[in-house]
Amino acid sequence: MHTTPSQRELFTLFLPLALSGLFYPLASPVINAALARSATPELALAAFAVARSLSNPLISPLHGLRQVITALVYDQEMLGYMQYWSLILGGAGTGIILVASWPPVYNLLAGDLMGIPADIVAIGPPVLAVMAFSSALAVSRGYYQGILVRYNRAGPVGTGALGYLLGTVGFVGAGLLWWDIEGALLGALALFVGQIVYLAFVWWPTRTIAIPAHSDEVEPEQRSARYVFYFFLPLALSSLILAGTEPFLQAAIARAPLAIPSLAAGPVCISLTWLAGVPLWNIQQLVIARVTDRASYQAVRRFVLTVSVVLTGAMGLVALPGIDEGVFGLLLGLEGEVKRLAIEGYRIYFISPFFMGWRSLYHGTLIGKNNTAPIRSAALARVLVLFVMLGSLVAYGQLNGMMVAIWSMLASTVAEAAYLGWHVRKIEW
Repeated sequence: MHTTPSQRELFTLFLPLALSGLFYPLASPVINAALARSATPELALAAFAVARSLSNPLISPLHGLRQVITALVYDQEMLGYMQYWSLILGGAGTGIILVASWPPVYNLLAGDLMGIPADIVAIGPPVLAVMAFSSALAVSRGYYQGILVRYNRAGPVGTGALGYLLGTVGFVGAGLLWWDIEGALLGALALFVGQIVYLAFVWWPTRTIAIPAHSDEVEPEQRSARYVFYFFLPLALSSLILAGTEPFLQAAIARAPLAIPSLAAGPVCISLTWLAGVPLWNIQQLVIARVTDRASYQAVRRFVLTVSVVLTGAMGLVALPGIDEGVFGLLLGLEGEVKRLAIEGYRIYFISPFFMGWRSLYHGTLIGKNNTAPIRSAALARVLVLFVMLGSLVAYGQLNGMMVAIWSMLASTVAEAAYLGWHVRKIEW
């Protein structure tokens, strides 16, 4: 018999996921702050952002495996299917990104198709080559993290994220002090080192988890690699669709006024909101593990709303006059037009974590109810709104690239959350 979780129980499970969501995205502002102090800060920030936008369409879909593992790993047979797909998908993602990092291919993608300036494109190939290994590392980390959450051992997830942050900070700091490495490449290498540390922290404790040989929680029709793949496919397509928009977002910025400073300011502004956004993205795993009926859904919904309001409010404090100058100027090291654009965008975009919370609630509920198809459709709706907004605002021509991106991303996020909420309300508990 299932019991309705208390708010205390939900907080106990969420805390390691929240710490992971706090420490993990902190690495991005650290990297951006380091790049802002490199020899060519604008070029380094922009080149790093463009390379990430090219790698994310293949890396982001693989994060969905973490949710699938949390939902389905009840016994050894299901664990075997997860291992199978993790190896195949992680390896394939790394291989494809390595091909994209080959200079002729990279020049075609970033220069010819995206319209990125040549001096930024020239930096990118080795940066993307290092980022390619994030595919295999992300899948491996998600595999072990899903097992830990399913079996109520989420503590190492938060510890591993702290190790990731410290590894990244240590490497990028050493690079700035002692090594002559181009800024964007140094950032990619630092993230690679941090991911290795994170993987070690979540792998080690899974060795002692006793996964049953057989569980009646899994239906006979679910016991196949084919079922796991088609359960995962809508989640992957959703992430692929959304991540695939990043090059278009970069291309729209490149065609709007103040293109280069907007390309440099954009990732700084957005990565700062992920200090709240990633904990709220991670809350999906809590929803999957704890929502079983209407009463548990209502308890989890109350918890998600509370956390979303608190974290978004904390992000809003950074937007206050004076504090914003200190964070973006003194702390993150931005100057001139890049700092002005980052602050302008953040004063609007800080509300985005609130919508991430609702998106995660609906995502997790649909995954837990084995109804992942609406997630793909919601992503398509989001992309449609995003493209309409980008095209309209670029054609309007009165907004700088930063504001074109901010308003387009907010509108599309709200559209996706509304569509998902509509499907959740139709669930017959």
